[in-house]
Amino acid sequence: MIYTNWDPLEKIIVGNCYTQVPESWQITGDARELLNQILRETKEDLDNLANTLTKLGVTVYRPVVYNLPALVEFPTFKVLMATNPVVPRDQYFAYGNTLYQTYTSMPDRYIDSLHYYEIFADLFKQGYNWLSQPPPVLTNFTDKYKWYVEGPTIYSNLYKDKILWHTATMFKCGDALITNNAGPGTQLGLEWMKRNCDATIINNDNTKVDNWGHIDHGFYMIDDNTVICMNETWVPEVLRNKNIIELDGMFEPFNYQNFIQKTHSIKDQSSLEWLEQWFLEWKGYAQDVAFETNVLVVDSNNIIFSTEQPKVFELLARHNVNCHVVKQRHGMFWEAGIHCLTLDVSRKGNRRSVI
Repeated sequence: MIYTNWDPLEKIIVGNCYTQVPESWQITGDARELLNQILRETKEDLDNLANTLTKLGVTVYRPVVYNLPALVEFPTFKVLMATNPVVPRDQYFAYGNTLYQTYTSMPDRYIDSLHYYEIFADLFKQGYNWLSQPPPVLTNFTDKYKWYVEGPTIYSNLYKDKILWHTATMFKCGDALITNNAGPGTQLGLEWMKRNCDATIINNDNTKVDNWGHIDHGFYMIDDNTVICMNETWVPEVLRNKNIIELDGMFEPFNYQNFIQKTHSIKDQSSLEWLEQWFLEWKGYAQDVAFETNVLVVDSNNIIFSTEQPKVFELLARHNVNCHVVKQRHGMFWEAGIHCLTLDVSRKGNRRSVI
C-alpha cells in the first residue's frame, strides 16, 4: 500500500539503462564513445542509488533493459531509438494497492512498459491491481513539439481527443492527490485518472509552475505537517497552512531557462556537437546546482539528494533529518533528479486525511 510521498519506504523501483549504445543505432565514431560514457556512468550512479536504498532497508526493483531495435514502426508513427527505462516516475504511478500505467506524447517512450512488465507482474501476484491506459495512436512531430516546450499546444490542441497523462504531475497526500490539472497531459487523461483512482483529486492552482509541469521539483514533505520548498510560491495552496521551510537562497543560482535554450539550440542530443557541449560546458554546471528539491524522502528522518547542499543539510539536521548524497552525473541529460529516477510502490503509512 502507498498513500503519501513521505511515510516509511518499503518498496521502490530504481531506473536502469544500457551500458553501451546498441549496434543498430546509427551513432558512430566519437559521438558513440561519448554517449557510451554517459550510459556507463548513468548505470553506475543508478546502481549506487539502488545499493544505498537497499542498505536503508528498502526492497529495490530494477526494470529489465531490453536491447530494442533502432526503429520500431507502427501504422502512423515510428519509435526511433526507444528511450532507456531511466525515469519510471513519468509514466507510472502507485496509489493504495494499484499500479497505473499511462501514455504520453513521446513516441520514444511508447514501448517503455516492456522494461517494467516483470516488476508489475510480480507486484500483481503480491496483490496489487494493475491498470493501463489504452495505447494511443501518436504522431511523429518535429523537434519543435517537445512536451516541456510546446506542451500546452500538444495536449490542449493537437492531442486533446487522446487519453494521455504524465504521472509525475500528481502528488500523493493521504486520501487526496494534488495535481497540476492543466497538464502535462490531456483533460481526458486526467479524467481517466479520476475515474480509476480512489482519491480526491485537488487542482494545484496559483503556484510558480502556473498549473503546468511536473509537480515534484519545487517542494516535498517529510511528514503530515511539514513542507520543504524553494519558496512558498512553489507550494499548492491547500498545503500553505502547514509548517513551511523555505530553502530560497541556499543554492548556487541556476538559470534553467538559459540552460534549456542553449542545450536545445542543437536538435540532435546524440550528435557529436551536442555531446561535446554537454561534457565541456553543461555537465558540471548542471550536476552542481540542478534538481535541488527533486529528492527522495525515505522516511521523516532520511532523504536522498543528488548533490551536496551544505546549507540545506545544516538546516535539515535541526529537524532530525539525515541527508544522504548519491551523485547523479547526468541527471540533466535525462532531465531527471533522484525523485524522477525512482518510483515508490509501497510505504508503511495508512490512508488518512492530510489536507
